[in-house]
Parts: sequence; structure tokens; C-alpha cells
Amino acid sequence: MLWILSLLLLTSGDPRPGLVRLQLDGRPEEALAAAEVAQAADPERAAAAGLDYLRGHLLESLGRGHEAHLAFVSALGSTPALTGYSRYRLAANQIRMDHPEVAAGLLATLLARQPPAAVVPAASRLLAQSVSEGGDCRLLAALKAWRLPAAEDRRLELARADCMLREGDPEAARRRYLDLLRAAPGDEIARQAAERLVQTRPGPREGSDVALLLGLTFHRHRLFRKAIVYLEQGLGGRPAEGAAGGRSGATDQSRREALYALARSYFWLGEYREAAVRFAELAAERDGGEEAARDLFQQGRSLELGGDWSDASASYRRAFLADSGSRWTGAALLAALRVEWRGGNEAGALELLPLLAARPGWRELLARAYLFLASSDLARGRSDRAGAWLDAAARTREAPVAEIAYWRGRLAELEAGPEGAVGRYLEGLIADPYHPLSLAARQRLDGELAAAARRHGLRLAASERNRDLYGAWLLLGGGDPQGLEARRHLERHLVKDDRGRALLEMRRLAPGDWPLWRATLRQPEELLLALGIVEHGTTVVERHFPVSDPALALTASSLLQHTGLVRASLYRVEVLSQRLPPDLPAEWLPADYQRLLYPLAYRQLIEAEAARFGVDPLLLASIIREESRFDPLAMSAASARGLTQFVLPTAFRLLPETGLSSLDAEDLHRPEVSIALGAAYLAELQQRFAGRTPLMVAAYNAGEDQAQLWRSYCYGLDGAEYYSKVGFSETRNYLRKVLASRARYGELYAAPVE
Repeated sequence: MLWILSLLLLTSGDPRPGLVRLQLDGRPEEALAAAEVAQAADPERAAAAGLDYLRGHLLESLGRGHEAHLAFVSALGSTPALTGYSRYRLAANQIRMDHPEVAAGLLATLLARQPPAAVVPAASRLLAQSVSEGGDCRLLAALKAWRLPAAEDRRLELARADCMLREGDPEAARRRYLDLLRAAPGDEIARQAAERLVQTRPGPREGSDVALLLGLTFHRHRLFRKAIVYLEQGLGGRPAEGAAGGRSGATDQSRREALYALARSYFWLGEYREAAVRFAELAAERDGGEEAARDLFQQGRSLELGGDWSDASASYRRAFLADSGSRWTGAALLAALRVEWRGGNEAGALELLPLLAARPGWRELLARAYLFLASSDLARGRSDRAGAWLDAAARTREAPVAEIAYWRGRLAELEAGPEGAVGRYLEGLIADPYHPLSLAARQRLDGELAAAARRHGLRLAASERNRDLYGAWLLLGGGDPQGLEARRHLERHLVKDDRGRALLEMRRLAPGDWPLWRATLRQPEELLLALGIVEHGTTVVERHFPVSDPALALTASSLLQHTGLVRASLYRVEVLSQRLPPDLPAEWLPADYQRLLYPLAYRQLIEAEAARFGVDPLLLASIIREESRFDPLAMSAASARGLTQFVLPTAFRLLPETGLSSLDAEDLHRPEVSIALGAAYLAELQQRFAGRTPLMVAAYNAGEDQAQLWRSYCYGLDGAEYYSKVGFSETRNYLRKVLASRARYGELYAAPVE
């Protein structure tokens, strides 16, 4: 067998390149056998290289937990540099074998001895888990002496408070929970502390300031129903369960913060009338200024989403008058313009343009206003005003080239005919071929403009200019001999430049060709990297695989993705993409690079759940790419978790659709749960928005009601008009990324996985 030859080769020289190769080839059994041959051939060298640790790693991956345990025990003595990592892997193994008390002891010892920084977060999480599952609470007694990072210290402080509760001292536990809330109410530890607080009896001296603290914490974590209960109680309503009554000790500032959070909670629950009333009351308490403008702007949003457009416009205008120089007032003017225009009051809308143009800091808002107006006219087939508005939008230098080019193409179709339109659409394709409006332009070029597009492409193919040759390729494509020749011609130009040639010809290096073997490896993470293990050693990857060398960067990205660190892998190829020469199309780089830039991790899960719910698997993959970068542990500032970034209330609402019987916050980090929820939600959006992808994607980011409101701004079903009518820059950027990713995934992964 071929693997026997590999074993023989490994007995001479450094065995590690061959061991890494076997792992990258997906042959862990052969890698394990080869490691054992290398150990037998030279035990001393094998110990220094960490082969006991590698054996434990491979045995664990093969499901041989008891043998893995013995290998990691052996590594504790044979490779002192990896002691911290070996102890952590032993503990993780013990958790899997249902021995939390043993795991807790190992982890407490590890954390008390200044472990490798890379393993501290995972070890802290595992220690908290092991104590909650039966580990000895006394192991946390030395907590303050461990000098852990703040986030990990808080995690273990929560575990210590839980121990106090289990040991019969609820008052002491409650004090610690409150300390955690007061120190940092926005993190996940605070949410857990708040949940525990409401389940314990309040202390005798606690006032309604505790209720306010709970309400604000729940609001930050988007648990709005709970937030309302405690905010109302803290502001003087009826006492809530888990919070004591009494006079509030809140300052005026904290009271206003609580009132704003209360109004926002009603808003996010879709109770727009109540939210509008609350925002109005809050604005009435202020004597103008930025906060009053913010409150009035939010009142306007509530009224608009509630269908009261006339009062919404009035509220937006009052926001401008409250503080004409704040960031809220520019947004309020643009919102008022949209409402007036779509309500039929074009004159009232246009009178707001000079106010938007008055401040240089509002140039982006002004550009959006002009694009809103131009797209409105062009969607209705009217061309007399659109050109001037598009020129004005371009002069702000804030509008994307692809968006301006698309609408100029639509204008040219109305005024100049097919030939003029092709040139305009091509400008957008050259600037960004995967921008949503470039994709819309491509549909028009492939449709009724196809003949004109081919004529234009043939003219460009005869040029020697790089831009023209790329334009010819875009218009003619690889299926046309002259389009293919234009690409080859341009590539011949590009490889004359050293940087262009290095990128176009980059290939992954075989492990035996890594420069790593010529370096002196001193850090534990470097020893692990040389074994093909990078779970905790991503910090040393840059040193040995610098992004300045395209082949090394590609190799490192591939290694990270193979290990499951897709987010880190994706980051490296994105950094590499920022180094492209301006004339080099990113989509021409090698296939290895393309698939690393648009990875399809969890492919079988994605395709299975997409099929179950009847949604597009590549759209689901695109959303995962942009939401979490395929990191199952991802968590946003708004407490959205996992691959598909769900908050708990939405996850609970969708739970019956998935077939799951129960759910907690940690479950959202399990890929099978997160992907099922994402597919179920996409199916719900698909039904609501009749399968119109731009609306579905916008709703995923900004909410269903907001996506529907932007739909009401449109005169037709054109996805391009919808994109230009989306009011939030964050959602437009999200749409741009997701739709571009969907196009790239369609090119790279046309066939389903077997």
C-alpha cells in the first residue's frame, strides 16, 4: 500500500512534513500510524517535536477517547513546552467522558499556573461548564489570584456566584450577580447574571434601581418583553418578579436612558403606536438638542412603520427644528423627503433638498436623496429630471459608481437607445461586477441588449488597453472565442508585472516546501503549527506564512480552513484581495483562492436544511458568510449568536418549525441548530415576500416591517429600484455583500454535494 511507503520515508529526516501532509489529505489513521513509526525510530526527537501530543490529537479525532487520554498524559512528561495544551486537552476529553469533577481539577490547575494566553478563553469556558456539571466549587476559591483577562474573570465570577447559590447562600450570590451587571451590562455574562437574579429573592435593601438595571440589561440583549416588565417597574409601575419595590435611586440621566430603552423595546416588538407615544413623551421632557432630535426621529420611524405617514413627516421635521446640526436631523430630513415624495407631495419633498445640501457632513444623505428621486422617475419611465439628479449624486462623491452607472444605463435606454446604454452599464460592471446593480445590469445586457453588447465587446476586444480588454471579457464572456482571447491578451499584460504574476500563478505549497522547517521554533504554538495543529496557534501563522507572499498566504488560509477555523482563513484571503493590482480582476485568481474566499463549510447541513424548508442553499450559505464568517461561536453586540446570528426571542418563535423540543442560548452556537433556524426563517421570509430575494435579505438584516416599508417606496417590482430605496446604509451594505456572495457561490458551487 502507498501509506507503507510514506511510513518508510518518515523514518529518515524530519517526520513532520509528511505527518502534516497526511492530515491535510484527510488520512488521520495513516497519520497516526506514521507518528507511531516515527516515535519508535527516534523517541527523543519525537518527544521534542510533540508527537505524543499529535497522537492524542489524532486519536481524539478518531473517537478513541481513552487512548487519547493516555497520549496526552504521556505528552505532559515528554514535551514540557506543550504542558498547558496537554492539560487542556485532557480536561476537554474528561468532559466528553462525563467526568466533570476531573476536568475541573485539571482546568483549575492550568489556569492557576499562567497558561498559554491562547488557551485561556477556552479553558475558562470549560472550567465554568465543568463546575456547573458537578465539579468542586472550592476550586474557584483562588479566582482573584489567577490574573485572567477581564472577560474570563467575569465568566468564572459568574460560576462562583452560581456555586454560592447552590451552597445555600442566595444573598451572597445575588450581590455577585448585581456586581457583574453593574460592571458591564452589555456582555453575555451580564445576561446570564440577570436571568439568575430574577430567579432569586431580592434583598431587603434593594430598590427599583435594581429593576432598572435588569430592564436595561434585558433590553441590550433584545429580550424586550422582559425589559418592558422591569423598566416599567423601575420607573414606578408595579413590582416585577425578582426585583424589589421602593423608591428609585436612579439619576435623571439613568431615568431618561430607561425611558428611551422602554420606547425602543415597544418599537422592536412592533408595537409602533405605543412606541410613538413613549418617544413623544421623552422628547417633551427635553429642551431641544441632539437627544430631542433623536427622540423625534424615532417617533417619526414609529409613526411611519405604523402607517401614519402624515404625522411621521411632521415628526421628522420637528426633529430637524430641535437640533439642525446633529446627525439625527440629516437622517430626519431624508426620511421626510421620502415620505412626502411617496405620499404624492413632490413639491414638499423637493423643498427639503436645499436643507440637505447645506451641510458638507450630509453629503452621503444628499446622494441617497438624489438616487431615490432619480430611481423613482426612471422606474416610471420618466427621463426629464433623472439625469440632473444622477449628476448631482455623482458630484457628492458618496454614491457607488456601480449604482450611478446602472441608473445612467436605464436613462440611456430611454433617451439614447441600446448602444448608449451598454457603455453605461459596462462602467458599473468594470467598477464592481458583483454589485447588486451590476448584476441587474448584466441581466439587461444578456437580454434585449445582447446584440448591442456583443457589438460593443467586439470593438473593445481589438484594443490594447487593459480596461478595454476587461470590458470585452465582461461583455463577451468565456463562451465567445473573442471574449476568451481578450482575457488571454489581458493576462499576458498582467503577468509582465511581478505582483500580478505572483497572484495569477499562486498555488498552495506542499508541506515539505514550507519555510517553517528552516526556522527555529521556540513557542508552543510554533511546535503545534509544525504538527499541523492551529486551533490555538493562529497568532504564529502570520510569522511563518506572511500575507506578503501570495503562495504562503494561500497555503495558510487553506490550513486554517482545513482545521475548521474558517473565519481566520477567510480573513487572510480577504487581506490578500486588498493587495490586488487595480487592473487584476479578483475573479480571475486561481480556483483555490476563489473557494477560500467563498467557503462552503457545513455544506451537507446547509443543503439538507435548505431542502427541508424549500429555500436556496447558496443564499443560506451567503447569509452565513456575511453574518458570522462561518464561525459557530460568533456573537454580535446585539446578542445575536451562531452561524446564522439569531437572538433568543426569534429562535424561540421559530423553534416549532425546526422540530426541536427545547433551546437555550448555548444551543444557538451548535451548527445544526443555527442552520436549521436560518433555513426556517428564510422559508418564512420567502413566503411573506413572494420569493423576492432582495426583500428577504433586507428583512433578515433590518426586520420584516422595515423591509416592507422600503417596498412601499417603490413604483414596481424591480430589485434595482428596491436597492436604491433601502434607507439604511448598513442594510444596503449587507444586501450588496449577500447578493454578491450568492452570485459567486452560484459560479463556484453549481452542483450539490454528494
